[in-house]
Amino acid sequence: MSESLAAPAPLPQVTAALARADKKLRLLIIGGPAGGSRSARRSYPATLESLLEKALAGIDVIVVNRPMSGETAANALERIRTEMALQRPDLLIWQVGGGDILAHVAPWDYEQNLADGVRWVKEAGADVLLVGFEANPYLHDDAEEAAIQEATRKVAAKEGVFYIRRAEAVQVAARAKSRADQGDNPLPLETGGECVAAQVAQALAANLVLRRTRPTAPIIEP
Repeated sequence: MSESLAAPAPLPQVTAALARADKKLRLLIIGGPAGGSRSARRSYPATLESLLEKALAGIDVIVVNRPMSGETAANALERIRTEMALQRPDLLIWQVGGGDILAHVAPWDYEQNLADGVRWVKEAGADVLLVGFEANPYLHDDAEEAAIQEATRKVAAKEGVFYIRRAEAVQVAARAKSRADQGDNPLPLETGGECVAAQVAQALAANLVLRRTRPTAPIIEP
């Protein structure tokens, strides 16, 4: 699921953190909430922390959660500057798009605001992972939703950062949960916060493992 629903990208700051002597990986979550209230067992940050510590043996993962409901990309940037200075994360997980749709921000303005924010974070010394919004047919216009999703994809591709398509990820998890309820899958799956945490953890772990184990290209002598 992670490969098909997440656009991978280099993670130089995360990679450097894993090699540090203190073995600490600091993550900062900002932007719209990730549906944590729907998870009855454990919050999104706690789930993400636990999953990553299992995947990255020996690493102490520290997750700081600073969501704000309805926040647009433009409004988030000042908070990002403040929280980056306070928390000094290796990775910023920025949950984007939903607030801009609700505020009817033009897709081209959203794209520019998001790109400006991503560039600032990278220049400040952190990697970026963009998490898309969860589709809501009662709140989101289909055309606006598609335009914001496309704008997010374009920024992620141009700036070379991770992008997890949250709407599709939640749909996949919901279908898997339905099959589990019918007895086809013995593993309990959750939508909402636990789904997003699992998707983020899987995508990060897969990317890091791939880059650690990928063979180098052979040197061909002239």
